[in-house]
Amino acid sequence: MRNRHLPIALFIALILFNCKQEPEQDSVTVNSEQIAENLEKINFPDFGFMVSPDSTDARVFKLSDDFPDEMPEQDEALKEILKIDFKSDWENYMNAVQEYVFAGNAKTDYENAFYLEDNSIRKWYHVPWQHWGPSGREGYHGLTQEGPVGDKVLGPTQHSKSHAYAVGFYNDLGGYTIGKVWKSNVPNYSSLSYEGFPEGTVVAKLLFVPLTEEEVPYLSNPVSWQAYIYESDIPGGDENSKNRTTYDVNVIQMDIMVKDPRAKETGGWVFGTFVYNGELGNLNRWQNLMPVGIMWGNDPDNNNSNYNLTPTETVINPNLKETIINPSENLPPMHLGFNSRLNGPVDNGLSSCMSCHSAAEYPVISNILPQFNKNPEIPIPPKDSLASKEWMRWFRNIPCGEPFDTPAVSFDYSLQLVKSIQNYIEYASASKKGHYYEEYWTDNNKIRRNQLKN
Repeated sequence: MRNRHLPIALFIALILFNCKQEPEQDSVTVNSEQIAENLEKINFPDFGFMVSPDSTDARVFKLSDDFPDEMPEQDEALKEILKIDFKSDWENYMNAVQEYVFAGNAKTDYENAFYLEDNSIRKWYHVPWQHWGPSGREGYHGLTQEGPVGDKVLGPTQHSKSHAYAVGFYNDLGGYTIGKVWKSNVPNYSSLSYEGFPEGTVVAKLLFVPLTEEEVPYLSNPVSWQAYIYESDIPGGDENSKNRTTYDVNVIQMDIMVKDPRAKETGGWVFGTFVYNGELGNLNRWQNLMPVGIMWGNDPDNNNSNYNLTPTETVINPNLKETIINPSENLPPMHLGFNSRLNGPVDNGLSSCMSCHSAAEYPVISNILPQFNKNPEIPIPPKDSLASKEWMRWFRNIPCGEPFDTPAVSFDYSLQLVKSIQNYIEYASASKKGHYYEEYWTDNNKIRRNQLKN
C-alpha cells in the first residue's frame, strides 16, 4: 500500500514513543582523505547560515551525527553522578554534571571549545535538522537563534534588546535515541525505542548573547565565540534588518538535563541551570559558570502568582519543594521563573525549565508558554493572586511518556527533537509544494523557546 504521506507514518509510529573523531587541525588545512571520509558520512546539513567559503578561513561547525547503533553502557563518571543525592547534595550533583560536560570540551582555547569532534574522552551528539528556518544554525559554532531577551531582563543596566543564541548536545545514551529517529536524512520512524531516552542521558546547552559587561556587569572576563547572527540582535544595530553578520557573542548560561531514575515521580528528569559570572575571576573562564539552581518537579500545588521580570535581586521562594535556588551572594540578580521556580537569565520569567520542556510533543498542540497559547488564550495571572487552573496546566509533573495534550505523542522533554521534526515537515512541505495533515492540528505558533512578554 502506498505511503500516503510520510508524516502520517511519523504520527502512527510515534504512538509507541513514550517514555569521527578527528585530530585538531588548522582551520583551512584538510587533506583529501578526510574530505572523502566526511562525504561518505554526510547525512544532514551542518548549518544553514554562514559567510561564503571563500570569504573566511575560520573553523566551521561540524554536526556530530554518527549515532551509536547499540545502547551504550554508562561510563564510570556517569555512574558516580547518579550516586549523588540531587536533593540533599544538589551543588555537588550540579558540579559533577558540569565536569562531565566540560571534560574534553571546555578548552581554554575558547574559540575552539565544544567542537565535539575533538573530544577524546567521550562522545556527544547534536540533534539534526536545526539548520532549517530563520532561526537555524549558523556556521561558526552551530548556534541557533533562541527567543528574545527584553531590556532589563538581565539586570537594571541592560538597555539593549536582543536574542540569545544556543547550541545543545546529548551524551551517547541520548545520541542512541536520537539515532532511532534520524537514521538518515529522512526520519526512520519504525525503529523508535519504547522507553524514550534511557536512564543516564545527559543533555547540555550553552547559551550566548551579543551583549557585554557594559550593560551586564557579570559578563566581564567573557568566554567569547565568533558567530553569524542577525544584525538586529547587535546592540545599536538596525532592528529591522533581516541580514546576518559575523559578531562576537558571550556565554551567559548553561542548561543541563539528566535522566535520573530517582526523579521518576516528577517526570524522570533533573534540570539545572548555570549563569556566567566573570566577576568570580577563575583562570579557566568556563569555571565562571556557577549554579543558579536545580529542579526535579514543577511544584504543581503551588499556584501563587509572583514574578520578577526585571530583577534587581534574586527572590527565593522557600515554599517550593521541587526547586532549589543557590543562596550564594555571588549569584547575580536572577528573575528566575514563575513564583521563583528555576529558570535561567535568558529564559522566560513566567515559566520554568520543566514547564517548557514538559510540552515537548508531536504534533504540537499547545504552546510551550501559557501566555502565548491561542486556543484557548491564557491570561497572565496578576501578581499576588492565585493562578488559574488553565495556567497551572503548564506546571504539572508530567511523567516520561505522557504527552502534554491528548492525542499527541510525548517526546520525553526534548524540545530539540520536536523542533527537528517540525523543521523537516516545513522543509518537505516547501520542497514538495504540498501540505501535511499535522500542519493543521492547531493554529498555535511554532515552538519558540524563551519568548518574553513585557
